[in-house]
Amino acid sequence: MALINILWLVLGLLGSFLSGSIPYSVIIGRLATGKDLRNFNIGNPGGFNAVMTYGLPIGLTVMFVDILKGFIPIALLDWIFSMNTFTNDSTIWHTLAVTIGPALCILGHNHSPFLKFKGGRGSAVFIGTLFWVNPLVLIVYFLPFGLMIGLFKVPTRVSTVLSAIFYVPVAMFMGFGPPWTTIPTEWSIVAFGTFTLFMAQFFILFGMWLAQLPRHIPSLIAAIKGEEWTLKMSEGQQFSEKFDTEKIEAKKE
Repeated sequence: MALINILWLVLGLLGSFLSGSIPYSVIIGRLATGKDLRNFNIGNPGGFNAVMTYGLPIGLTVMFVDILKGFIPIALLDWIFSMNTFTNDSTIWHTLAVTIGPALCILGHNHSPFLKFKGGRGSAVFIGTLFWVNPLVLIVYFLPFGLMIGLFKVPTRVSTVLSAIFYVPVAMFMGFGPPWTTIPTEWSIVAFGTFTLFMAQFFILFGMWLAQLPRHIPSLIAAIKGEEWTLKMSEGQQFSEKFDTEKIEAKKE
């Protein structure tokens, strides 16, 4: 039985990686305009660059599909590994699936084998995962993220990395969530005889953050050098980083 469970776990995690690796931004953009967004603006095959390159209708469609890339795999893993077959003796298989799966989905998105192991930065996949796991954590994520961008003028991609200082620890104490999943209350331990820590939720967030980090390291280096791009609400997109791309909109010919 253990070997069968291990096989199902490997297949589930592999499916999560492959689901994340499908480059919908490139596929949708090419079908709609004949252009590859990797050759335009910031050169990133993600939702934000899709909006800048293709405009709102196509860009928002790409964002929505990328969010589903995070939402659907965690929902399926949660549902499949909640079955009695996997939970008769313990919830270990379910916990492993839902904690490792999201990180692999982001790794697939950020290092897609279909794009020569390049890709986006995983923000939409991250958001999609949290919509299923615990939408309340999204609020904890967006509050410091918005403050750093709007108030302290921290570059956008740097804010994505630094906001983890707030939302990852807070997630350990959030033992409440949506009615459709038990993930927020799984793997709970009592610390110092007082605090209940919810470790499954913590490791999901920490794993996703680690999966995103390699693609953000160049942004951190660029920010130190003063070359990172940022988003100014009143002035629009400001480019200061050096990109080997055309900073124009990709219109269908």
